[in-house]
Amino acid sequence: MRIALVSNGNFFSTRMLAPLFAEPASEIVGAIIVRVPPGSGGRLATIARLTRRAGVRFAIHKAGSLAGPRAEGLLSPTPVFLHHLCDRHGVPYQTARSANSPDALASLRAWKPEVLVSASSPERLDEEALATAPMAAINVHWALLPRYGGIAPYFWVLRNGERETGVTVHLMARELDAGPLLRQRRVAIEPEDTSLGLQLRLTEIGAEELVAALRDLPASIDDARPQDLDDRTYFTWPQRTDVRAFLRRGRRLARLRDYRRMGALLDAERGRQREADRRAQR
Repeated sequence: MRIALVSNGNFFSTRMLAPLFAEPASEIVGAIIVRVPPGSGGRLATIARLTRRAGVRFAIHKAGSLAGPRAEGLLSPTPVFLHHLCDRHGVPYQTARSANSPDALASLRAWKPEVLVSASSPERLDEEALATAPMAAINVHWALLPRYGGIAPYFWVLRNGERETGVTVHLMARELDAGPLLRQRRVAIEPEDTSLGLQLRLTEIGAEELVAALRDLPASIDDARPQDLDDRTYFTWPQRTDVRAFLRRGRRLARLRDYRRMGALLDAERGRQREADRRAQR
């Protein structure tokens, strides 16, 4: 199965996509890595805007969860980000401001994928982009759709006091996070869960569900369940009042053990690399 990827290419999305490179029945033919410009004033101004919206604590948390993997990527040969993984496997990739741009669309058409896989793509894909994959375009999402569509669902379920969340793999439609459901897995929310810890747990489960969903194609397409959009909820970045409500529930944005877990995921990636190298030498 020929697969093209569309993603922001960060640490979390790369952990979900990495197992696809080792799937015997999957051929990754290319990747569009969508890098949204930081906006007026550059990265520092972006952090300042997030600080004004969500507060200092949340902005520091988000910066730390992204800076740690970036430092690892500079110091380690382990593929931390998607472009590292593509380089290692000889997969062509293109960095674009939008997967809907003419250059990105030209690349997708040239790669001739059967399936388009989206993981943490920061934009809605137009019909032209979805049509580049004749079999299916699928997305993996860190929540039980149709509830908690949008940004940072791992934060919002904790802020709202939910008892469970999960992972959804769905066919993509023009509207974000609204296409028919292929697979869902429920995940209990634990009392000690933090925003980062839950995000990491959902990332690992998302990787497993994505592999399973691709193995089920194309037979599963006819059985995909339409979402009940009357039950849909959709969220964007939290505001200061949301972060305060999150903290009042006794939740934390992150603990030291969460950062250790990020390191453990990279250690697992190193192990997969060593095993792949041994197989290649036989």
